[in-house]
Amino acid sequence: MPCCSPIQTKRKINALSNENDVCERRIQSLDNIIRNLYEDKVNGALSDERFRKLIAEYEDEQNKLNNRVQEIQEILRIEHERSENVNTFMKLIRKYTEISELTPEIVREFISRIIVHEKKKVDGKTQQAIEIIYNCVGAIPILEQEAN
Repeated sequence: MPCCSPIQTKRKINALSNENDVCERRIQSLDNIIRNLYEDKVNGALSDERFRKLIAEYEDEQNKLNNRVQEIQEILRIEHERSENVNTFMKLIRKYTEISELTPEIVREFISRIIVHEKKKVDGKTQQAIEIIYNCVGAIPILEQEAN
């Protein structure tokens, strides 16, 4: 999921959780349908050809649903981890709300690494991009402001 507001993230997580529940209920329903088909086949109420066709369709649907459930659970795991990282970062920020002096300890707690990019000449001016990778949350994109 791309970066978005907490409300949008919560909505997406809720939507994914609901989709996961629907998929799991359908998987359970398909198990029951397949069981009933087998019983109908054994009792002679269903021809071999019809049985094979229906089983193939239901098993295909079930496999697709199982794959989707795995995808959803991975997305939810990543979002939970991201949320935990943000919470950890917020605790760190609260710890240092009034920094009077920037010490090496504070820098180490906040910053994972700093990437200094190659210098470039743009419109006759030398520019050099610097990326700060923070602990817990990674790089925080900063919008470039155009000079007026």
